[in-house]
Amino acid sequence: MNLRSFAAVFAFFTLFFLSAGCENIVHEECSQANINRHAYAFMQDWYLWYDHLPDIDVSQFASLSEMITAVKYVDNETVIDRFSYALKKQEHDDYYAGKRYGMGFSMVRDENSDIYVSIVYPEGPAGKAGMRRGQKILSLNGVTVQELDENQDYNHQHKGEDGFVEKPDWNNIYDAENKGEEVFFKVLDSSEGEKEFSVILDDYTMNSVLAVSVLEHHGAKVGYLHFKSFIKLSPDELDAAFAQFKEAGIDELVVDMRYNGGGLVSVAEHLIDLIGGATVNDEKIIKILYNDKHTDSNYSYKGKKLPGSLDKINKIVFITTRGTASASEMVINALTPYFDVALVGEMTYGKPVGMNSMSFCDQTIVPITFKSANSQDYGDYFLGMEVDCGSADDYRHDFGDPEEASVREALYLLENGRCSENAALKSAGRAKYLEDRIPVELKGTGKIDYTF
Repeated sequence: MNLRSFAAVFAFFTLFFLSAGCENIVHEECSQANINRHAYAFMQDWYLWYDHLPDIDVSQFASLSEMITAVKYVDNETVIDRFSYALKKQEHDDYYAGKRYGMGFSMVRDENSDIYVSIVYPEGPAGKAGMRRGQKILSLNGVTVQELDENQDYNHQHKGEDGFVEKPDWNNIYDAENKGEEVFFKVLDSSEGEKEFSVILDDYTMNSVLAVSVLEHHGAKVGYLHFKSFIKLSPDELDAAFAQFKEAGIDELVVDMRYNGGGLVSVAEHLIDLIGGATVNDEKIIKILYNDKHTDSNYSYKGKKLPGSLDKINKIVFITTRGTASASEMVINALTPYFDVALVGEMTYGKPVGMNSMSFCDQTIVPITFKSANSQDYGDYFLGMEVDCGSADDYRHDFGDPEEASVREALYLLENGRCSENAALKSAGRAKYLEDRIPVELKGTGKIDYTF
């Protein structure tokens, strides 16, 4: 099914970059060969695994993405670098500025082939129209989900036959490139029944905070935050959320990062300071280590207390999935030595390394340039972070709903100090193939010497 206009999973692959380096080639032709040459030279200098780069003819690659794919570190058949990428500079810049186009939501199909809304950006067209997570989609432009599925199968089977007439399916039910087009939805809302509304394809700004609430539970005030992306707009949104938590005087915190693939390290530092600034003030909470050509760039980030920092919590539960990566994992790893931290949901992606970006003409390269660790020099989670209590991603309920499976499990854990009887196995989210992708020199070590 082609859902090209819905919110993409771009953030998952834009895991996190440390600084947005920008170098436009001046007085040189912006041919692809020149762009490739400059990008490859940058990798030879800054790539974390620069000594594993192959000798290549940069002119043979039609795009920067093709070149990156060809040179990423692979040890025999073991893929070490599953992260580096390249893209158009405008796409890169728009992502971190929160600029998007489309309807501003995504959806998921369940085991019964029913389709539910899984993410809605409040300031996007769908959010403003009344769409929210947990709604079941019944039809688009008057065509039911079942008909769209059947028509797609029909079109695939009969395309090219004489007299073939294409039926409305997921690929053509609307024109994703037609800005201003109106798309009509019928949904089933668990609390309001069937609803109909229209969504306009348009530009919008992506929120990074999708939900904030204070839940009363077992005599405690529990702050709930759903945080989606570490982008330039995030600090202001986070400040507003934590101001609400401080005013309410929360006792415990649940941070939902189940789809957060990362972003800016500076935002990770800001979130850490808001959560634990009173505790981690002036502590070396994050260590960044570059290759041996740039040891002078190594540094330790010291936590600091901000005006909005929480000052009385010691229990934090993070809700995670395989879509939780990079800067999200950095936040969890950095706070673990200082707080009672637990994970609920599914195992995280596993990315204890990060990127610096560099732009050449209209293209940007984002290669792995450093590795990170916490104050205890721990950073070996290439396989992902194991959860304490397993829980399914319950997309039939909205974020922050106490009846949503992961939120319910988080609240149970905070109250009882253990998992509920309904908790899934802790390794439910493990992707076994990743065991073959961890760098050999890190496999099974647990703790890495990041001391500098």
